[in-house]
Amino acid sequence: MRVLIDAHMLGHRETGNETYVRGLITGLASIDGISVAAAIEPGQQPALPGSVTLLPLPDRSSWRRLAGEFATLCRNWQADVAQATYIAPYRLPCPVIVSVHDVSFRRFPQFFSVRDRALFSIMLPGSLRRAAAILTLSSHAREELDRFYPGNQAKTHVVPAAPAEASRPLDAAVADSVVAKNGLRRPFLLAVGSLQPRKNLVRLIEAYAQLRKTHPAVQLVIVGPGGFQSSQVRDAIIERDLSTSVRWLGYVSDDDLVALYNAAKALVYPSVYEGFGLPVVEAMACGCPVIAANTSSLPEVVGDAGLLVDPFQVSSLQSAMERLVIDTELAHTLRTRGLARAATFSWRRSAEAALAAFRQACRTPAGGRATRK
Repeated sequence: MRVLIDAHMLGHRETGNETYVRGLITGLASIDGISVAAAIEPGQQPALPGSVTLLPLPDRSSWRRLAGEFATLCRNWQADVAQATYIAPYRLPCPVIVSVHDVSFRRFPQFFSVRDRALFSIMLPGSLRRAAAILTLSSHAREELDRFYPGNQAKTHVVPAAPAEASRPLDAAVADSVVAKNGLRRPFLLAVGSLQPRKNLVRLIEAYAQLRKTHPAVQLVIVGPGGFQSSQVRDAIIERDLSTSVRWLGYVSDDDLVALYNAAKALVYPSVYEGFGLPVVEAMACGCPVIAANTSSLPEVVGDAGLLVDPFQVSSLQSAMERLVIDTELAHTLRTRGLARAATFSWRRSAEAALAAFRQACRTPAGGRATRK
């Protein structure tokens, strides 16, 4: 089977989307009998397995990629099946798999710009109709897809994300060097995710301000790029006079992020809505205790390996953070459980699960198109 992945986002620091595509490509490339190609933007040289064929797109135009350039790559490379994230290119010569991580723009439209809401609202329904199969990340995400876009359940497959191989416990000296490089001090709590309302960072900052009254030595470190309405987060830091104790590092390299997971007292992930929550399994794979919201897919992913809290209650967040700051026995228990839980996720197993979707697509292509034999 020849699988072409739309990987135009590689190299653009698209956090979860980029991590997902790289992981899926790596997992598929490890399976015998699967030839994998990645459609990338010109000038990019992503770190992918050597067996993966890199197919540069002619330019960086999203519209031209969707309208015909990706289809040309499919035809020239003789792909049996193609994969795209959210928006499927038009008029492909082979069946297309569409990955939809979540439908947060439907559940919480106020968290998105007018432009993004309009883009997804207009383009996603047609993309789902064109899809021969759909991949999503959790049972919760599958239920949400069926709620907002009924009629697709039979062709929707749950294929979880997984931590990268680099997500693992490190030697303390390695983690310490990254802490020092970024001018941080221990102990610190870590939050990972783009600065956007869905990530619930303003409430996290409110909870942290309460924590500092009894634990002034604890820092809060936020990792992730700016996003829609990110000024709300920066304003919350300034209004509470936390500029020296809350550190926003922006985007960091994958290696630095692994080191920060290793060095943190805990990952605090209070997002109100997630299709999966990749930082949670990354942190667990590094031996970092996890505090996560008890909403959407996060209980499904965390299991009993972390503390689940009401993300809308500042007191709930503050109490969980304080427990992990002072209770070393609890932290050790969650670290052990987290490592075991993270080990149940792997990109190889996810890719094997995705093969069922690819095989279904080749048997029953969308729109009745003939499948290449």
